Amino acid sequence: MKQVLIIILTVASTNFLMAQKKREMDTSQVINQTNRLEIEINDEDYDFTVIPGEEKGLMLVTETTRTTSDGLQWMLQGIDTALNIQWKKSLVTPFGSYFKGYEYSDNNYYLLYGTSEYRREDLTMWRIDADTQDTSRHQINTVFPIDLKYFEIVGNTAIFGGYAFYKPVIMLYDMNTKRPKVLPGIYNNFSEILDVVPNDDMRIFTVIMTERMPNKLNTVSIKSYTADGTLIQNRNLLPGEDKSLLDGASTTFLSGYQYVAGTYSRKKSEFSRGLYLSRLKNGIQEFIKFHNYGDLNNFFSYMSERREKRVKERIERRKSLGKKIKFNYRLMVHDIIERENEYILVGEAYYPRYRSTSSTYGRSVAGFGGFGGVPNSFNPYFIGYRYTHAVVVGFSKSGDIIWDNSFEINDVQTPVLREFVNVTVDEDGDKIVLLYLYDNTIRSKIIQGDKILEGITFNPVKLSFESDEARSTDKEVEGLEKWYDNKLFGYGKQKIKNLKDKDVKLNRRIFYINKIEYEKGLSFQ
Repeated sequence: MKQVLIIILTVASTNFLMAQKKREMDTSQVINQTNRLEIEINDEDYDFTVIPGEEKGLMLVTETTRTTSDGLQWMLQGIDTALNIQWKKSLVTPFGSYFKGYEYSDNNYYLLYGTSEYRREDLTMWRIDADTQDTSRHQINTVFPIDLKYFEIVGNTAIFGGYAFYKPVIMLYDMNTKRPKVLPGIYNNFSEILDVVPNDDMRIFTVIMTERMPNKLNTVSIKSYTADGTLIQNRNLLPGEDKSLLDGASTTFLSGYQYVAGTYSRKKSEFSRGLYLSRLKNGIQEFIKFHNYGDLNNFFSYMSERREKRVKERIERRKSLGKKIKFNYRLMVHDIIERENEYILVGEAYYPRYRSTSSTYGRSVAGFGGFGGVPNSFNPYFIGYRYTHAVVVGFSKSGDIIWDNSFEINDVQTPVLREFVNVTVDEDGDKIVLLYLYDNTIRSKIIQGDKILEGITFNPVKLSFESDEARSTDKEVEGLEKWYDNKLFGYGKQKIKNLKDKDVKLNRRIFYINKIEYEKGLSFQ
């Protein structure tokens, strides 16, 4: 028995090593890491936040444990596009305050703080000029406590979205008059805020919400406002009698047209059956079209080849018998990407995982919740969200699917649901670059419609010295975000060991920022 076990473990180890070697070889030919900045972490540094400021660079916000007589000290650092530190500035917040959010708009960085855990109606907003570092402070009182979920800036208006007494609310703050204003028509029992979408060029913003219909199913509403809160559009989508809209993303107002896309379900299910696209003209719905996941060509490409084949064969059998195709997924929808005559929608499929402790056996058992609900075990409790893949769909202006593709998301589990995959359109061509950073590795895929130009690649995060070895990373801190043009940045915490290079510490604990870019006008042989 021991000999059989050893053989099995040996084969498994060999396969694992071969898989690891393959991953190391499959590196992208068009994605490069051009610069790196390391900030050594000391015992006073508590947390780091990187705010992208387009071509102005980045601002690194470091929460520290250092105090003054007035409160807690924060360190702000301005970083240029070559990842050189240009300036440093300290900011002191009163004891008991806490960081709630940030934004960048019109050459200014914004930092939002709650002043006290027990007075959620009191906020402090700091505005830092990216060029001069001049700082101004706004003390904001929302009158009633708001559980904030959204923070946006349009012109000189700060937009706060969240929930008060379990009902949705949107509040505006005019930085010129220093007066708050609550938007009417938002606060009710049967709605939920899905997104707040600013349009800096037009100085308007759109609030996307779910609304309960008379038949008890859900739809999506689109409410557009000027920066001062004047309502310019208010429309509920009409999905029909047997469908419920779970979420939605919207384009901006353009020549009177507006497109809304998202996921839908049958009746009252919380699981989506597919995607929809609707077009509004001057606030009037022209059409809404629904597309079942089973009708997509590449939705199941994240599966093994054998499993994908079985699923597609089952779909064809049900179609030939005239039966409905039923797939239940949780899908987190990104913003719509507009490109010439098509609209690109990206969604990330995920499921919650639970762990339970069985008193009978006295050990922990992991179970899967997502597609089939809560696992059948004792005392379940939530342990995180597991991602499976991202689906990318190109819609025509008439609401039909032109193409679809997918991107496998491997090994990722997070405690908070968030957009993980970064999607960038190559403006010099019709390629789409899909990337995410996890466990010290940039994983990418490059597609052109339903074609795969470069399959999944694994680029290790580039370190500073040749003999550096990343011994560990904090998976809950690392991430990858868009920056400007064809540039992105990755960031995270690492523990690095270096046994060979001279004048380099043997061990160092750092927060890093890596500049990442893909080659424009991508060409593939």
